Amino acid sequence: MVIVTEVQRSGATFAGPIELRLPAEPMMSRVLRLAASGVASLSGYSVAEIEDIKIAVSEVLIALIEHGDGNAIDVRLVVDSDAFVVEGATEVRGPFDLAHPDLRLCRTVLAGVCTEHVIEHIGSVAKITAVLRRPFPAG
Repeated sequence: MVIVTEVQRSGATFAGPIELRLPAEPMMSRVLRLAASGVASLSGYSVAEIEDIKIAVSEVLIALIEHGDGNAIDVRLVVDSDAFVVEGATEVRGPFDLAHPDLRLCRTVLAGVCTEHVIEHIGSVAKITAVLRRPFPAG
């Protein structure tokens, strides 16, 4: 199930947040990449910036799918002219090993394309936030 809320047009760009609830299926990475790149394109981001955004959203989603409990993934995209923020969260019943090698790799990839990022486990929720501020680190 995919749910999109609060898409608003503000001048020549889209304002958010844009919220999606995705099943914990790896194929949903394509859906999220397409949604994020479409919104970024309509908001004036360059092709190079959109490539970084697509990498970031994929990393966030796949890490939560692989290390979550199979619950839906809630993704929030906050878009403005200066930053693109990806927030992903899922409920987890057991441990969410922040030191797992896959999550260390996720941090490395996010560090290459994001201005800042956080991977955290708060209560029963695993959450990853990736912030891409202009100018983007890779570009």
